[in-house]
Amino acid sequence: MSNNITDEREIKILFELFEKRNEQRKSTIVCSQRDPTNWKAMILNDEVSANSIMKRATKHYTIKINTR
Repeated sequence: MSNNITDEREIKILFELFEKRNEQRKSTIVCSQRDPTNWKAMILNDEVSANSIMKRATKHYTIKINTR
């Protein structure tokens, strides 16, 4: 099963979600089993959107990684 985002609609929704949450100063919790440095590679076919989403997802946020 692939967890990559390739559909342009999904990319747009993800971008808008982070943008609106940031504008409204709302918290957003992102849970992933993948290292945040690999997230951008999961947004395929659109490097500009991937960079924009990652900027919004990490600009004003704290990333906490718990390992066992």
